[in-house]
Amino acid sequence: MANILVIDDNPTNRETFADVLDGEGHTVLSASSGEEGLAKMTAAVVDCVLCDLKLPGLDGLETMELAHEKHGRMPWILITGHGNEEIAVQAIKQGAFNYLTKPVDLQRLKATLESAAQTASLSRENKALRRELGYDEALERIVGTSPLIKSLKNTIKQVASSGANVLIDGESGTGKELVADALHTLSDRSARPYVKLNTAAIPRDLLESELFGHERGSFTGAVQQKKGKFEIADTGTIFLDEIGEMSMDAQVKLLRVLQDGSFNRVGGNQDLRTDVRLICATNRNLKQEVLDGSFRMDLYYRLNVVNIRVPSLRERREDIPVLAKHFIDRLNQRRGGQKQLSDECVAILRRMDWQGNIRELENTVEKLYVLSPDRIIAASLLRGEQLAADASMSVSLPAQRENTIPAAPTAPSPEEAIKLLVGLPMDEIERRMIFATLDHCNGNKSKAARLLGIGLKTLYRKLEAYQA
Repeated sequence: MANILVIDDNPTNRETFADVLDGEGHTVLSASSGEEGLAKMTAAVVDCVLCDLKLPGLDGLETMELAHEKHGRMPWILITGHGNEEIAVQAIKQGAFNYLTKPVDLQRLKATLESAAQTASLSRENKALRRELGYDEALERIVGTSPLIKSLKNTIKQVASSGANVLIDGESGTGKELVADALHTLSDRSARPYVKLNTAAIPRDLLESELFGHERGSFTGAVQQKKGKFEIADTGTIFLDEIGEMSMDAQVKLLRVLQDGSFNRVGGNQDLRTDVRLICATNRNLKQEVLDGSFRMDLYYRLNVVNIRVPSLRERREDIPVLAKHFIDRLNQRRGGQKQLSDECVAILRRMDWQGNIRELENTVEKLYVLSPDRIIAASLLRGEQLAADASMSVSLPAQRENTIPAAPTAPSPEEAIKLLVGLPMDEIERRMIFATLDHCNGNKSKAARLLGIGLKTLYRKLEAYQA
């Protein structure tokens, strides 16, 4: 028997499907929209999904894609109206298990979901076996082959089964949530609820209610009792992103949960208990926050039982070609294309700064994919995007007073330019000078070699070593 999520904005359809599936012994969850369905999948274990194609907000296909990205692939059955069979067939190519047309034949529904449940059961057994062998698709989603990423994956495998609280730190866009996902799926709690919450996305006056729930009438708008994330995640894992944004009042309540496993809903007096593993992430320096008095020291040490640092993309440039290909392959699968990045385009991507890390790289690759009229995405398109981005940044600077001509940006003096290199390893200084000279020569390697005072073969050898 399986846990089946039904997503349909028609309440009559939801009730009918639930009655049929309950009668077959399945456990049924219901949602009226794609967004609600994704939230249900975060809060509970779901084996397969029955989803209407036409939904308010996210449609069935978009919901499926997001679910597969966040929770891994699972049997997904789409319900389509007549005339939409072509879309349904395309959905199967994109990962759907099957589709049903309206009006739904209930016998076919039972047979299709029985087959999906068997597939889900086999998938669970396969995942369990792969975990025993030290492999899991959650680790596979952390893309890269650099020594830093190999070390990160080894740490995840070592820490996952410990049950200890984990603090993940790293810059925005480095993939901290993927690390949290892997820690949960490789843990002994993998079959239990996995609840995620970005604390920065919740208004501070509502965060306590989100975490611990509230009683009816406890504040304006509290028209009914609500369970919080810690109650929903009982026996499982809760992932709190951007933990450094949490108010001091919420920190006190969180500390109590970590100390004795108890809490109260907002406006309630009853002590409730929960058993959760807590994984937190931050892009802030929490040690400094403790010294500044904006984060509790006792809470910091409760959270930071195990610390995992996710490296920035600049620290593992050798992974950029692998990541770029991964994003192109995924776009090809979604859009039915056959595009690929030119070698020169990949070389430029590898040299870029990537302050936004993997998230910025993914957005850049998708933009190139959409804008490229050709199957091979040319480097000239990337250079054009860089120039447009630079122009956009200059336009977004604070407006000058009317009739005032802004001063032209000045290049750093030779002394200032040298100071920027102080403290860097010689290899890194050499690498920067070579790429700067290549850019100055518009990619002309012969001219660059002459300016650098080295042979052309030497320049090619060094570029090959940089994997450019």
